[in-house]
Amino acid sequence: MTKADDPDPPADAVHPSGPSDPGRLSRRQALTALGAGALIAEQVLLSRNPARTSRATAWPVPAAPNTTPQPGGYAPDGTAGRAAAVPLQDVRLLDSPFLDNQRRNTTYLLFLDPERLLRAFRLNYGLPSAARPCGGWEKPTSEVRGHNTGHLMSGLALTYANTGDTAARERGRYLVNELAALQARATGAGFHPGYLSAFPEYYFDWLEQGKPVWSPYYMIHKYLAGLIDQYQLAGDDQALDVAIRLADWVDWRTGRLPYAQMQMTLNTEFGGLPEALANLYTITGADRYLATAQRFYHAQVLAPLADGLDMLPGLQANVTTPKIIACVRMWEETGSGTYRDIAQNFWDIVTGHHVYVIGGAGNYEHFQYPDVVAAQLSNFTCENCVSYNLLKLTRLLHFHQLTRVDMIDYYERTLFNQMMGEQDPTSPHGFNCYYTGLSAGAFKRQPLNYFPAGNPDVYSTDYDDFTCDTATGMETQAKFADTIYTKDADGIYVNLFIPSQVRAHGLVLKQTTGFPDEPATTLSVVSGTALLTLRVRVPHWLAAPPTVCLNGAVLDPAVLDPPVLGPAALGAPFPATKSWIALRRLWRPGDVLAVTLPMQLAFEPTPDKPAVQALTYGPVVLAGVYPADPGSLTPLLDPASVHRTAAAPMTFEALANRHPTRLIPVSRAAHEYYTVYWQTT
Repeated sequence: MTKADDPDPPADAVHPSGPSDPGRLSRRQALTALGAGALIAEQVLLSRNPARTSRATAWPVPAAPNTTPQPGGYAPDGTAGRAAAVPLQDVRLLDSPFLDNQRRNTTYLLFLDPERLLRAFRLNYGLPSAARPCGGWEKPTSEVRGHNTGHLMSGLALTYANTGDTAARERGRYLVNELAALQARATGAGFHPGYLSAFPEYYFDWLEQGKPVWSPYYMIHKYLAGLIDQYQLAGDDQALDVAIRLADWVDWRTGRLPYAQMQMTLNTEFGGLPEALANLYTITGADRYLATAQRFYHAQVLAPLADGLDMLPGLQANVTTPKIIACVRMWEETGSGTYRDIAQNFWDIVTGHHVYVIGGAGNYEHFQYPDVVAAQLSNFTCENCVSYNLLKLTRLLHFHQLTRVDMIDYYERTLFNQMMGEQDPTSPHGFNCYYTGLSAGAFKRQPLNYFPAGNPDVYSTDYDDFTCDTATGMETQAKFADTIYTKDADGIYVNLFIPSQVRAHGLVLKQTTGFPDEPATTLSVVSGTALLTLRVRVPHWLAAPPTVCLNGAVLDPAVLDPPVLGPAALGAPFPATKSWIALRRLWRPGDVLAVTLPMQLAFEPTPDKPAVQALTYGPVVLAGVYPADPGSLTPLLDPASVHRTAAAPMTFEALANRHPTRLIPVSRAAHEYYTVYWQTT
């Protein structure tokens, strides 16, 4: 394998999981590379006051549950999601870029040769394999080989649940069956019962001894999550058996360790393993999985968040965020307010002080000082895995607060601007890039810090990348339908404006829209009759009151919940009070609700340098695009020159550095240089 294909980062890169051999950067070296600010934050984190230190040296809550699990629904949706989530099989994407992305992703999931992805597993259990080895992070010597197999199981299960594609179901069942057979060989291969992985168990000996190793529990999380998805979304009972045996191994392995040693192991990335364990507790009712999940409470990171303190600078964003998702699930299953506070405080801190205009977080994969954006622009911002996890967190919290518009506003901003644009629209296999860069002259491509000689015009490859963003992309592009709608006992919430059809409360409702190119959406009852409240989100970015028409008749603004009357302030988003259009009636076939969504151009200043601004149109972030590298200096944009030149596809033009520049939604920038942030004065 050539050096370009080696997943190990070069000496000046920061690995998401920390060093795995003496040649990689230490955590302190990585922080130093990110600047003095991150290093200071790390020192502060390690020198907490005595009160905080005492709080960080014991479990935050008893390991035993204080609530009774209620199996049902989809466990990763959490307890609130049992009532609020609309199952994937009840939502169908209609023609749109979202459906196009999903189709390309499905093609890739079914293209991948399962034998090549199982090769490292077979060899690990002493079996031969004639399959060609994979490259990138799945190469034979990679310490994280095997993680894409877990994501593939999830992607296939999500695809089957949403589309009914039987080929996706059968491919997933084959993977589960083969993994089950390998797990059954664990003791014969010299491993402890239940162990399942593509690498030897002694990696965990290294971990427990404090020796460098990449992130072995991260892989266990991906397998468990994939198995749970195969069981719950694809109906494979064998997957649950494999998951139980693997989780029992985790229980045994971690139950041997004293608190201090376990905390030491948690300094190495473990993904969302406690989330998967909490989900398994929900499914099985076995308390031991909740007790095992409790051991993964990483006090050094989580204790400050419980008190609402922002100690995030210097922490790796995608190492940290899955821990918070797990806190939501642990709150739901234990009733502990500590877990709840951690999750809500983290969401408030990150979305309020650590995200870029597209919703993503992190520069060179790490959180920076709060409210620093202009000083942290590079082509290594907004790792797509981080936003994948931030949207998972937002979704879980949303289920507890359905009427909070700001959560869905954030979800929409990130989904439409980053996640839609992480996939290469010219690739039949829908390759996903690693970062969504936001420097002047950014370019979507393979991550240079892992593939320095990679093709600059390629987002990823079939078998030679397999980064964590390749892996999460398999899921992101398979589940666009999961948050368009939610529900409660009273009715249906229309959260996102995406062409789709939903079945809920006895109705089949069709949403037709050209959003965001067309600032409107139409909801029509296809079949069914039901007395319920239909709510449509009134987003914060509206430029004027929405016009609401029911069966052709314009309705009074009082249908807004709460009512919003009067014109918007000049140049300010409408409404100042966030609300929903709420209509309660007996809905019948043929009913049509049409809603306009007035949008306007707006400039969003960076908090650390207000003269550096991003340009938005409604929720859409606009990017200037260039056929050649425009250079690294932030260009000067004339705000008065910005004007729309085409409605669909949405296109604008402006003078940047006194030259005409075309602006399009940043998600649609592909194989061209683009700029999101501008100097405006």
